[in-house]
Amino acid sequence: MSKVLVYSTIDCGYSTKLMEELDSSGIDYEKINLSLYPKRWDEVTIHTDGQKISPVMISGDDVTIGYNGLGCVY
Repeated sequence: MSKVLVYSTIDCGYSTKLMEELDSSGIDYEKINLSLYPKRWDEVTIHTDGQKISPVMISGDDVTIGYNGLGCVY
């Protein structure tokens, strides 16, 4: 299984919901908090057409933007 990365922000409830779902499903992931590490936005915007949005989940070649189609835009 590919390593799962979750790019999140502190004040985005959709980020929290995504991580709660992953936790309840027993899926291991690495959380990258963009509020604490803003220089890592560049890793997100290459997948979001330049938009600063969270959460973004990457697993192998699969990229999921938002949670159930919803996200926080910065």
